[in-house]
Amino acid sequence: MEYWTQQLANRSEKTRKLYVWQFNRFVEWDGRTPNELIEVAKESRKKSEDPRENQVLEAKVKAYLAYLEEKGETPATRRSAFTAIRSFFECNCFPLSLSNRDRPAGDSEGSRVPEREEVRRLLNAAKGRGYRAAILTLKDSGLRVSDLVRLRWSEAKDYGEGYWGWRIVTKKKKVKAICFVGPEATEALRLLDRKDDRIWTCSAKQISNVLSELAQAAGVKGVSAHGLRKFFSVEMEGARVPREYRLRMMGKATTAYDEGRDSKLFAAYQYAYDHLRVLGEGSAEVEGLRQSIEELREENKELREEIAGIKQVQRNTALGDRFRPAIPEETRRLMGEEVPIVLEQYSGDNLEDLKKIIKWVEARVKELSGKTTA
Repeated sequence: MEYWTQQLANRSEKTRKLYVWQFNRFVEWDGRTPNELIEVAKESRKKSEDPRENQVLEAKVKAYLAYLEEKGETPATRRSAFTAIRSFFECNCFPLSLSNRDRPAGDSEGSRVPEREEVRRLLNAAKGRGYRAAILTLKDSGLRVSDLVRLRWSEAKDYGEGYWGWRIVTKKKKVKAICFVGPEATEALRLLDRKDDRIWTCSAKQISNVLSELAQAAGVKGVSAHGLRKFFSVEMEGARVPREYRLRMMGKATTAYDEGRDSKLFAAYQYAYDHLRVLGEGSAEVEGLRQSIEELREENKELREEIAGIKQVQRNTALGDRFRPAIPEETRRLMGEEVPIVLEQYSGDNLEDLKKIIKWVEARVKELSGKTTA
């Protein structure tokens, strides 16, 4: 066992832990120690008149995979178990005679689980804020795209510290789900405008097609929108989130569920969130998002001030349009540019201000008329 873990040094820490955990589950099910299993492998490699005796260990692995399927484990879980067990025996120089046909089926290979670096590359390829937010929300929530496009601003619950959640009924299976997103997704979501209550106004098919194009442009073949859902499932399992909780978050059919356990679901999600991070705490990407938010807030403030100024001009112009017909042509000629200057002092629909302006105009007209006569 120690030799095998040493040989896994070139794998990520997350992968090493997942492999060891999966193999330990197999050992516990089989009832023999890793060294005893190696001895079985040695015996099975000895030539025998009955070829079936050379496949004893392979048959045991297949039986274990069938056991996992019977338990209801996901294809992703069964595949990671398959890979871990095969890795152990290959590392100890007893490669199993198992082909890819023995690989647990269920999900298409064309929609595989992306690595963190691949998700980052996908994000870098996304130019629009909406698609970037969609990628982060899919990997944070594990939702299907068909449920993603049905999320609404008004239905979001703020759990604090950058965590949001929604209660939904899934489109595909019509089951209740409680999905969450963490700080990486909420940072991106805050950059979106809220003109519509729907967070994404495009179709699920459009998002899926764009993400497939982004994957191709980023050079991450086989990664799709559904692959981000698998990413969530694998990472939550690696964080030891109970299976029933994972299914409820992802909107899959599950056993009887107590509605009062929402706080437990969120606590489990928050505890496991580091497994879902792809940007990293304090990374350049996160800081860039925060800076963008501050810039947008500043732009918004400036736009509000500019809009207020435009509205004031519109009010003054409207007043001028109402007031101008009452001023004879000769009076306007005498006053020249003074009329619009005076009207600019008018601050709104204040009647007292209007009366003052009228008195001033009348006095000024008399004064100018006297000068002209003289």
